[in-house]
Amino acid sequence: MKKFFTLVIVSLLSAMAVQAQTLKVTKTDGSVVTYNAKDISKIEFLPALSVSQPKVLHEFTGYLTVTSSLFTNKYYGDAAKIKVLQDGDKYIAQFSDAQWGSGSFDITLTRGQISGSGEMTIVNPRSGEASKYSAEMSGSMTNISIKIPSLMQGVTINWHYGEVPVALKVSGNYSGTTSLMVGTTMGPYSSATVSYTITANEDGTINVTAPQEHYKDIMMVGNLTIGSYVVKNLSYDESSHSFVRNYGKDDVKVYLKSEGGVMSLDKEYSFVDKSEITVKLEENGSLTIKNDYSLARMPMGLSATYTGTKSK
Repeated sequence: MKKFFTLVIVSLLSAMAVQAQTLKVTKTDGSVVTYNAKDISKIEFLPALSVSQPKVLHEFTGYLTVTSSLFTNKYYGDAAKIKVLQDGDKYIAQFSDAQWGSGSFDITLTRGQISGSGEMTIVNPRSGEASKYSAEMSGSMTNISIKIPSLMQGVTINWHYGEVPVALKVSGNYSGTTSLMVGTTMGPYSSATVSYTITANEDGTINVTAPQEHYKDIMMVGNLTIGSYVVKNLSYDESSHSFVRNYGKDDVKVYLKSEGGVMSLDKEYSFVDKSEITVKLEENGSLTIKNDYSLARMPMGLSATYTGTKSK
């Protein structure tokens, strides 16, 4: 091909020497440049100049916690990526996550601290449409905060580098079924479609919110409703890989109401000593809650086992 162009140019110059003695070049923008043939010694077709690409300085994968007006410190998985690039004298930070979208930020780096502004693109999970939001980035290379004031009345995405705390892994809303034993022989009785909520505390403990549960045809009691209550500060036990708390002295109370049985229940009861709850996240992602408890002025203890999966 190069030889072909050389021949063409030689022929062109020969023709020019005989005829017009000029070379007219029309550019793509419409402008025209004219040269005298005697001033041209050689014409070459050179490859286009390559554009330098930004240099990747750092690239990490971490986990997310998100806070908004609707929820606080909610865990959103451990696959979010942060990439820091250098483009000449500029620094750029790029964020990407399957659920919380992507963003690019012009940043400054000062002794390991990041600060800057940019834009996030997030897909609405309901409509499937992507929207762009102005955002601010700040923090260190291991803990980065992205604030989006115009999304959901203010959203803060917190990216963390490191191992995910167990309390965060287990946190969330779960849907499942509770099986209840009254004493050691009566039951099991079932309460279906039950939603438990697990929240993580900053000290690594968790809180468990038990929902209202309904059981039918319990001996002597009839239909029983157990009200909602919260057990706080369950500590993680390394040996059993579960969160445990004896909450009988925590002044936790629950409302019981029965209908159609010999025993009539319609008041609030206190949990007493040796009431113990155990929460364990199984390897398959399901949650098991074992709750053995006794109530003041009740003749028999109760044992509840809940099995659920995290709601999406």
